Amino acid sequence: MSKITNKIFGKFYDKEIVLTTLSHKDTNVSIMNWGATIQNWTVYNSTEKQSSVVLGFEDFDLYPKFSPFFGSIVGRVINRINQGRFELNGTKYQLDINRSPNHLHGGFKGFGKSIWDYETDEKNNLVKYSIKSNDGDGGYPGNVYAHVKYKLKEHKLYIEMTANVDRETPINMGQHNYFNLCSNSEKSYNVCNHILFLNSKSYTETDQNLIPTGKIISTSNTNMDFYNKKKIGNIELDDNYVLEKNNNLDTTAAQLFNPASNLNLNLWTDQPGIQVYNASKLNLSEKGLNGLIYKNFAGICLEDQKFPDSVNHSHFPSIISSPEKPYLHQSVIEIL
Repeated sequence: MSKITNKIFGKFYDKEIVLTTLSHKDTNVSIMNWGATIQNWTVYNSTEKQSSVVLGFEDFDLYPKFSPFFGSIVGRVINRINQGRFELNGTKYQLDINRSPNHLHGGFKGFGKSIWDYETDEKNNLVKYSIKSNDGDGGYPGNVYAHVKYKLKEHKLYIEMTANVDRETPINMGQHNYFNLCSNSEKSYNVCNHILFLNSKSYTETDQNLIPTGKIISTSNTNMDFYNKKKIGNIELDDNYVLEKNNNLDTTAAQLFNPASNLNLNLWTDQPGIQVYNASKLNLSEKGLNGLIYKNFAGICLEDQKFPDSVNHSHFPSIISSPEKPYLHQSVIEIL
């Protein structure tokens, strides 16, 4: 049994923020038109109690002030671009420097901090978000018409990101959910005891500012190896894992399991990488969902994407879209 409900969640510069909830059986995913952001995702754990499996806020006003992209769709380009600079077709571009000395997640505004148009399709239990980014936004060239579809079926959320452009320009969108499979009653609300699998045996090496050096490093015999699934522990992760060449929408790219709640997450994607960030620097004072205060290791991001700073590394998968080559990104996330 599926249904869609809408409610007013807040206001942003006098514009209404609408929270759309997709429900199917015992899964509910609530998404708002600010940042096309997943605000909450609830399932039933092994004790038959409802659990939130993402980080977020109950109060919309906390999002613009304090959210580290909780649940947002990030763009035009997710992740970092070295010093916000790149060259395309002989022209040099300077982007917003919003995480000094680099450009991060589309700049000061970006997709994750903008209001999107939306429409629902009750027959297919989906909501579609649309946004136009004008030539020059954040320093990027070209007009971009971006769309995100969320469709809930059984325990699976299907996410499709597309973009049409009027000239060549970088596009590399991504979901920025912070996942946590703990039940609300667990004493330690963190992901350190979660078990992680990644369909990856290497990652893109970075410098002290998390900018790729261009080298791809094997994870074999290191604490960064999650191809052999293991507990995450308190290792600090903020790294782009290179998915194996056999990865596709029929192959599990990532799996997360919490033995205490018996909840399991599977992620499939058509993208070549996953940025894994386990919130090692998270330190909020504001109340999150269910009254929780989120501290370090309170969640883990599994951001399927093309590689960071790809515009400055010709051997990385290209993120250049064109009128003849529109952007397409598909992923599926299952939690049960």
